[in-house]
Order: sequence, then structure tokens, then C-alpha cells
Amino acid sequence: MFDVDGFVADCRTSLTESHPALAVKELLGRAVAEPGAVATALRAEPGVVVLHRSPELTLLSVVIAAGLPPTLPHDHRMWAVVGIYGGQEDNQFFRRADGALVDSGGRSLGASDTLAMGDDMIHAIHNPLQHSALAAIHVYGGDLIAAERSMWTRPDFDEQPYDDTKVLSGGGIRDPRA
Repeated sequence: MFDVDGFVADCRTSLTESHPALAVKELLGRAVAEPGAVATALRAEPGVVVLHRSPELTLLSVVIAAGLPPTLPHDHRMWAVVGIYGGQEDNQFFRRADGALVDSGGRSLGASDTLAMGDDMIHAIHNPLQHSALAAIHVYGGDLIAAERSMWTRPDFDEQPYDDTKVLSGGGIRDPRA
């Protein structure tokens, strides 16, 4: 059985490792290897919900309903690890080139897949499935909510300060503990 509090404690312990993102990726990989257990424990609703927030670590439950458009491209400015426990998450990666944002490939993740991203990653996510929600845990190496970061509007990719109510089609980040 997946235990959120135990998982948070294990992630906090991983912060002392020489490569915390890789240690968290290993933990998250073990967790999402049993996607049903994670789904049962989180009973997640569509949207983004804070599971844990501290200056050194943020954990989010991310559930994107079928049929929503992709998020706007955005950065995190800290390492991030994603683990999928339901549906599919398509990541489109971008990089800065000559003052512009350009496509830099992508990766599709299905149930039990994980992805680690460095602190310079720019990406947009999308649930391409028309019949089921994307359900994931996102772990960040810092306080993602307080971080100053960027988003890029479509279609011209104009850089702006990050605003979760504009990046996320389903609304902003909810913190039930606040």
C-alpha cells in the first residue's frame, strides 16, 4: 500500500544524497510500479493538489482530465521528477535559442514510467487520451509554488512570469492544507 506520509519522509531523506533527483526518481519508480495502490491512496480529483510543500521539496498530485489542451510551456528552475500512475503524459520539451523558444523533442510516459528533469528544463504537458485522465505525482527540489519562474504563451512563445491559472487549463494549484 502506498503511504503519502511515508513517501514524503523518504523523499526528504533523499535530499541528503549526492544526487537527490536520481534518488527520488528511484523512490518514485518503486511507488508507481504499483499504480493501483497509488491511485487508491491519493483518490485524486482533476487538478493539481499540493501533497507536501517546504523550502526544499514540493510534491504535487497532478490529474489532467481527458480532452484538455496542453499546458503552456513553462520552467521550474529546480530539478523535477514525474511518476505516472494512470493514463498518459506527453511531454514536449523546449530550449532557448537566439532569444526564442524552440521545440526540442518530447517523450510520452505511461503508467509506471518516470522522468527526471534538470533545473533548466522547459516543457509543456498534455494528456492525449480522450477516454481517461492522466494521473501523476510530480516531485520538485525546492518550493515550486514560491519560485519565480516563466511561462510562454502560444502561439508566439512570448515569455511571461509564471501564472498557474493560465498554464493549467483546469485552474490553479490547490493546497488543502493552507
